[in-house]
Amino acid sequence: MSRRTLLLLLAAAGCLGDLVEDGAQYYPDGTDSAGGSSTMAGTSMGSGDSVETVTGEVPTTTLGPDSAASTTGEGLPDAGPVIVSFAFEPEVLHEAGSAQPVAVVSEDVVELSLQLGGVEKWAGPPPTIAWKFEATSSASDGEYTFVLVARDGEGEEAMAEAKLWVSLPASGTEKCQFEEDAGSGWLAAAEYGDEALVVAGALAKPALEATVWRLDPNSCQPQAGYPWAISQWTEAPLVVPPSQAVGLATDELGRMAIAANFGSGLQRRPYVAVLTPQGALEWEIVGPVGQTYSGIAAVPGGVVVVGEQLVNEAPPQYDGLVESFDLEGTKLWTDTLAAPLPGDDWDDGLNIFDEHPRGVAWSEQAKTVMVVGERYIKAEDDKTRLRAFSVQYSANGSLTAAWTSDGLDSTDDGLVTVTRCGEELVAGGWIQNEQSARAPATRWLDLSGNGEQKRRLDALEAAVLPGLACDREEKFTAAISDPVTAYVAGYRTSDDPFLYKLEFPSAALRAASCDARGFCAVAGLQGARPWARVHHP
Repeated sequence: MSRRTLLLLLAAAGCLGDLVEDGAQYYPDGTDSAGGSSTMAGTSMGSGDSVETVTGEVPTTTLGPDSAASTTGEGLPDAGPVIVSFAFEPEVLHEAGSAQPVAVVSEDVVELSLQLGGVEKWAGPPPTIAWKFEATSSASDGEYTFVLVARDGEGEEAMAEAKLWVSLPASGTEKCQFEEDAGSGWLAAAEYGDEALVVAGALAKPALEATVWRLDPNSCQPQAGYPWAISQWTEAPLVVPPSQAVGLATDELGRMAIAANFGSGLQRRPYVAVLTPQGALEWEIVGPVGQTYSGIAAVPGGVVVVGEQLVNEAPPQYDGLVESFDLEGTKLWTDTLAAPLPGDDWDDGLNIFDEHPRGVAWSEQAKTVMVVGERYIKAEDDKTRLRAFSVQYSANGSLTAAWTSDGLDSTDDGLVTVTRCGEELVAGGWIQNEQSARAPATRWLDLSGNGEQKRRLDALEAAVLPGLACDREEKFTAAISDPVTAYVAGYRTSDDPFLYKLEFPSAALRAASCDARGFCAVAGLQGARPWARVHHP
C-alpha cells in the first residue's frame, strides 16, 4: 500500500478534509519504503464501546532498526494513537536469517505490543521494536500474521497487521560451493568467523604449502588477497616446503590461529601461527623435529594445540603432545601423554603403546580443555587394541580426568574430532570390529569425557567421521569419508534418522563448521583440488 493510498483511507474515515494534501508533501507517490505488506487500523479504541475516528495532521514517528523518533507534526487533542504503517523488512525470507518489524506511529504512542497468534512476542516503548523474527530451518516455513498494538497515555489503542512469508530450502540444500582452481591440494580445517568462512589446508603451486582462504559466507568466493600461503606470511627461515595446515581456530580477538606441520617423514616439525583477518603475522612458533600437530582450539586467553611426539624411530612410536600458548605467543604449558593414564590397570614400562591426540575443544561448562584421540592399549585378551580416549586439562595444564573406550561397541574404535553443542561436547570418529571395515561413530561426552553412554553408530562401510559441527538449533553436520566417496549427513541426536544424507563421489571431507545463522560448511577435496560446500540448515 502506498503512503498516499494510506492517507486517503484516513480521510475517508472522517479525518480532516485537507489531510491528503498535507500528507502528500511527506509521502510522495510510490510504495512504502518498508517494502512489507501491512494493514493499518484507522481507529482508536477507548475505554467505552464507542469508536472514534482518527483526526489530526500526519504523524511521522518511525520505529525500526536503529531508528530514533522523529516528528514533523502534532496531532489534534484527543486524537488517539495512530499506526501509519507496519511491515517486516524483508517481507519474505528465502533462507535462514532474520526479519525486522518496522512501524511508523504517532508521537503520542507510549507503548507498543507485538503479537503472533494471540501470544505477545515483545512489548516496550517506542521508538524501536527490539525484536526480530528468526528463521532457522524448514520447520519455520509458512505465512505469519503479526499484530501491532499501539497505546497512548490515556489507554487508547490502535492496531495494525503485517504479514511475513517464510519459504526456506530443505535442510542440506546447497547454498554455495568453493573449489580452488589454481593448483592441487586439500582443505583440512574450517572455521566460521564474524565476516568470513575461513578454511585452511595445503596448496601446491607448485610446491605444497600450508594455505589459508577467507571465503565470503554467502557466495563462497575468496576474499581479496586470498589464498594466502605460509611463504607469504612467515618470518621464520626454517619454514620450507612441503607444509600443510591441519587445524584452525578463531581466537577471542578475532584472529586466525593456524596449526601446521612442515617437512616430511620423521623429520617433520610443528608450527603454530596467529594472523590478523588481513593475513598479517601476529606471532609464530616453530617446534622441534619429531613433533607434529593435528588440531587447535581457542581457549580463554590463548590457544591449545594437540599432536604427537616421536619417541622411537625403529619402529616409529609416539606419545601424545598437548601445548598451550597465550594471546601473545608465549608457551604457557606443555604435557606429554603416555600410558598409564588415569583409569589404566596396566603399565607401559617400555613405552610401546602409542597415543595419538586428534581433536581439542574448550568446555565452557566444565571450564576445561577436552582432548580426544586414539591410543593403543593392552586389552583383556592380551591383544593390542586401538581405542578412543579423552583427557581433560584445567586452564593451567593440570590433567584432571581421562577416559578410554572399553570396546563396548566394537573391538577397536577411535575419535578424530570434538565440538561444542550447547553445553555438551560431542566427538566424531569410527568403530571397527575385528577385521571388518570401519563405520562412523558420534559420541556425546559427559563432564568426565566418557563417551560410552550416549552414542550414534551409522552403517556406512569403510567410513570415518573426521568433521563434526553443531548449528544454532543443535542439529549436527557430519563430514564423513570412505576411500572413494564423501558423505554429508545431518541429524539431531543419537536415535534420530538422517535429516539428509548427501553423497559426493571422488571427494573426501575432513572438517565442518556452522555459523551463527545456522548455515554449515564442510571442507576437504574434490578430485585433487581444495573444495568446500555450504548448505542450508
